[in-house]
Amino acid sequence: MHSVKTAAKELGVSPSLIYRLCNAGKLKHERFGLGRGTIRIAPEAITEYRQRSSVPQIDRTWATRRSQSKHLKL
Repeated sequence: MHSVKTAAKELGVSPSLIYRLCNAGKLKHERFGLGRGTIRIAPEAITEYRQRSSVPQIDRTWATRRSQSKHLKL
């Protein structure tokens, strides 16, 4: 289980972003203790968040068509 600080380092973001992701329900976590408790994040939750956050590769075939159309001013 990772602390907020460790999870932030692993994702390359700030700890405040990790807190916001947890509060928004976008990053699975567990709270231990009384009151607000201590947040712990499983390595699987970080992997799952990374997979959901991945942006698919864009088809850039339009770029080659654009360069062939020299008579058009874009």
